[in-house]
Amino acid sequence: MTPESLGWATTDIAAESLEYRDLAHAVRMLSKLWELDSMARRSVVKSTFSPGVFGPASREALVMPPDGDIAGRGRHKVTCADLELLEEHTVLYGKLDARRGGGRYRSAFASFLASHAIQLLRGTFSARSGRRLYGGVTDAVLAMASMAYDDQLPGLAQRYDLQAMRLAQAIGDRARIARVHIHQARLAASQGDRKEVLTHSRSAVLASGGTPLPVRAYAAVTEARAWAFNGSPGQVLDAVARAREALDRASPDSYPHWLSWFDRHELEAQAAWALAMAGLAEAGAQALKAAEGMPRERARDSVELLITAAELARLRGDVPKQAELTQRAAETARHLSSRRLTERITRLSLGEPLDDF
Repeated sequence: MTPESLGWATTDIAAESLEYRDLAHAVRMLSKLWELDSMARRSVVKSTFSPGVFGPASREALVMPPDGDIAGRGRHKVTCADLELLEEHTVLYGKLDARRGGGRYRSAFASFLASHAIQLLRGTFSARSGRRLYGGVTDAVLAMASMAYDDQLPGLAQRYDLQAMRLAQAIGDRARIARVHIHQARLAASQGDRKEVLTHSRSAVLASGGTPLPVRAYAAVTEARAWAFNGSPGQVLDAVARAREALDRASPDSYPHWLSWFDRHELEAQAAWALAMAGLAEAGAQALKAAEGMPRERARDSVELLITAAELARLRGDVPKQAELTQRAAETARHLSSRRLTERITRLSLGEPLDDF
């Protein structure tokens, strides 16, 4: 089965899904993207990454008020059970992604969203239910974007992120807007665009003002990674300090449910990589030690920690230790379906610098 056989012109979808318009457009684009992605054919969903298209959307999301009318008037009446099913599936696939990699279950999740989420978005719901629905769909779309990024499909991830931003803007959710900017910082880094990485990370910090403290910590440690990517060690230390301070002040009940995974281990793991990239080996080693104890089910993150440890060994000139850690990372990653991680380990094995995000 091909997109053409369904009456779709894939070139139009590739172009239209990079447009930032109204909610109806976002829903229409997500429907098509999910249908394409559910086919699990890279030749279909592999669209080109387009630098610069996110700027206007970012500015609008940061300054424009929420949509005035987000109630739905379709045929299907949206219930709490419908919303719970959507939210629980997003949590489930997020856990599977962390354990198995973004290339394993993305098509199955896309198929579920194409059948269930679209029915809800086109259904009948109040403004209150609409806020929960659009927030839940935003989380699902960002999970899909993360999986696409891990599967090295930056064009698809970019298109998901753009439509997720429109949903978050519609309900005025600054925390989720910050999350989209964080995703875009990662994508810009994968394309080697240092200026865009810093722009998106700073936009995440701006959007996170007034949001729960864990969100501010997440944005700040992302900014630290961006400064490291741009070769500014002093700025890295400052951003890491702000991230730690925000998380220190956060209470357990202040976490948005979509950020429940961002604990002390995760913050220190991200800080360790930023410090290593900035050439701050001692501070990086201390952060890496604080990251130990990460839950075993987060298998991909555990591999990332080994990669960070290998990079720190390289900075110290400890070649045998670097080789040992690289081998451990390769062995641990064998059961993961992550093209991005495989490429990182290959570069590490070849002794190439890991100048990424």
